[in-house]
Amino acid sequence: MNQVVRGALLGSLVGGAIAAVQAARRPPAPAGTDGPATLPAVARGAAEGALAGSAVGFLLDRRARRAAARAAVGLGEEARGLARRAQPVLASAAGTVGGQLHEAGEALATSVLPALACAAERAVEAIGDAVDAARPQLGEAVAHGRSALVDAVEAARPAADDAVEAARARVGALLG
Repeated sequence: MNQVVRGALLGSLVGGAIAAVQAARRPPAPAGTDGPATLPAVARGAAEGALAGSAVGFLLDRRARRAAARAAVGLGEEARGLARRAQPVLASAAGTVGGQLHEAGEALATSVLPALACAAERAVEAIGDAVDAARPQLGEAVAHGRSALVDAVEAARPAADDAVEAARARVGALLG
């Protein structure tokens, strides 16, 4: 489409210039008669040139598109040929990498996983020992906390009883 627009612009410039040169070369009209006007002639020449330039641009655009399509077909065939040649190499590489991955997996299963399982067992035993060691101290803390709570409730009971009696007296005074 770009070549069509370029052709139209170039054609209108050339057509208008030719019409202007022809109008300038024409002999002047005899006195008392109207000669052909220059501006309409130049405009008509520019329009005809634009039409011709558009047609040429359209043909050039179609030719370029066909050439691009032929080049793309050639590239596609070349790419298919490269893919066919690369297929055995890629299959061989996949087989080699697959075998190496299998060997690495076996090595992992035989060396790393048993060590990891052993470490996990030791961690579980250590956590169990820590819980067993903390159990007596936790029991003592609960017993101490319980006795401290009972002492605090007993100490606060007289103040709470006084507050209840004061509130009853106030309510009685307000109601009575």
